Amino acid sequence: MEKLRLEIKKRVTKSDDFGYSYEYDIKINGHKLGRGVTGVKLEMKASDKPRVMIECIPDELDVDVKALLERG
Repeated sequence: MEKLRLEIKKRVTKSDDFGYSYEYDIKINGHKLGRGVTGVKLEMKASDKPRVMIECIPDELDVDVKALLERG
């Protein structure tokens, strides 16, 4: 099974024009999450694996409704 890797790095910017994540680059398995990220919550309990919740406001949604209904 491929590992899920989260990277959060501070990005140097001169202004905060329109980006929600203007001070940080957030990547999952090397894929940068673009603008629209409004929050990241990292929960690390001593005996468990870390859990991450990423809040975002997407510009577009592409949902396979049939797949969601099959999971039901």
